[in-house]
Amino acid sequence: MKFLLRLALVILTLSGAFGEFSTIASAQDFLLQFPYRKQTRYFDFRYKRESSRIANLVRFDDNFIKLVNRDFFKADFDYPIRAFVLEDQNQFQEFVQNELHVPGPAGFGIYLYSNKLLATYETSGLGTFAHEIMHPLVERNLPSRPPWADEGIPTFFEKFYGYWKDGELVLFWGFQNPWRIEALGTKLTRLDLRTIVSDQAPSGPFGAVERDESESRMVSLFLWEQGKFRRFLKLIAAKDKRGYGSYVEAAMEMPLERIIPLWQGYLLDVARRRTAILSLPLSSVFDSEAAFRDFAQRYGISKEQVKQRD
Repeated sequence: MKFLLRLALVILTLSGAFGEFSTIASAQDFLLQFPYRKQTRYFDFRYKRESSRIANLVRFDDNFIKLVNRDFFKADFDYPIRAFVLEDQNQFQEFVQNELHVPGPAGFGIYLYSNKLLATYETSGLGTFAHEIMHPLVERNLPSRPPWADEGIPTFFEKFYGYWKDGELVLFWGFQNPWRIEALGTKLTRLDLRTIVSDQAPSGPFGAVERDESESRMVSLFLWEQGKFRRFLKLIAAKDKRGYGSYVEAAMEMPLERIIPLWQGYLLDVARRRTAILSLPLSSVFDSEAAFRDFAQRYGISKEQVKQRD
């Protein structure tokens, strides 16, 4: 059930699966399933029909990467990334199983590293796209990241609000994702920072288990609220822990023992705001600042960004 609830990101590492898909992807009949194509600076979009949702996604894509490159870390990659967009979740599920040969629930999106391929469906949302595309950018540009950040960084980028200004994206960050807070439930205020950021994989009765994405995301949001998330990313890129045992400590400029009380206070504050958080709408980008301000006022969304210190 947890797997079904979370924002599914299927990261494949089996070379056999990649090899099999490379053969399929090169076949002409595979591409014929997607009669429409749009090429941009960073992407090669393939889709089955024209729609306003796809137009919005295409408009969002290159500008999102430009924003990451400008505001967070250098977004180098072997562009373009192929992006296949299905009409709905059922078609997407069939595509993932029958063409990509990936078993199990596909969730909202999938990224295959070796093929530089992203697949999703029209109504999955801009947050899904942002989360998915961060995986290859993090893999390429932040190779020294700690294990928890494999999901902790991409999940940070899945929730945002903003608008277009002179053809550029203006995005506001640091928002909780309602379904993740709901999934954490009563354990929210008991999350152990030391355990989450440990380099050791969490263990269960049958050995190592998958890290909880929602727990990892809380660490990134905590760093953002402290004004240290961008510094955290830049320290990883520079492979510089400033003499500390972890990048979290380096970003905060204090040992974990001093960070933990701040962390616990942050969790209590999130718990107090739980009702308001659960009413937050999906990630959205508006055509004008005025439309965004009306939206922000309606939902009580702050237009003040936490200043990030390098």
